[in-house]
Amino acid sequence: MLKHPFGKYNFIIKSYDSDQKGKLTLPALFHFLQESAWDNARLNDFGYEFLKSKNAFWVLSRIIVKMDEYPEWKDEIEIKTWPKGTDGFFALRDFEVCSKERIIGRVTSSWLILDRDTKRPRKPESFNFIHENFISDHAIERKLDKIIYRGVTEELEQRKVYSSDLDVNKHVNNATYVRWILDSFFSNEIKGEITEFEINFLLELSLNDKFTIHTINDENETYFILRNPNGREVCKAKIRY
Repeated sequence: MLKHPFGKYNFIIKSYDSDQKGKLTLPALFHFLQESAWDNARLNDFGYEFLKSKNAFWVLSRIIVKMDEYPEWKDEIEIKTWPKGTDGFFALRDFEVCSKERIIGRVTSSWLILDRDTKRPRKPESFNFIHENFISDHAIERKLDKIIYRGVTEELEQRKVYSSDLDVNKHVNNATYVRWILDSFFSNEIKGEITEFEINFLLELSLNDKFTIHTINDENETYFILRNPNGREVCKAKIRY
């Protein structure tokens, strides 16, 4: 049984979490979501330390973030998170972002457990933490599917992975991918606030790897695709604003 079905975490928006308008950035929010998820998993005995003892680690696979508004520098927010169970290889987790006792953001996500040696997914069932009281509530009642885009993409830029992009697992942190994509998204023109950000993580990038960022537009949706030198997709994102 889950010891702590719901986790609640408070964060104060610092200046370095804010954009040029003084509002919370999506990469900073991704860091907050990750910390909340990791701690709630730890409290329920399937966190980073437990998986490390089993020669495995968590990775974010798919996520949708919907924001009604963005908190500002110095504001305090509360992130509520809970595990929803599993779907095949995926472990499901949702979040609510609250400010001044109002829900201003909703998130649904799916995670994989990877073997540290083979980097292959391992089934959650093999770790014996499938509990009877996983939470059935949905922050976003929508299945996380593959992002599909149509048409020919345009290459925007080439980039490289530096040591500052890596996390404790020595992989590029999920928030770093978001930062790279938003750098491209906001590079050419002023756009409205992002209301929905969805991303699929497909392949890993490591230190000194080079990659390209591509885009394609469809009405109020903009797609971004990162590709490695072999042309394989590293991740795909869809932005609405």
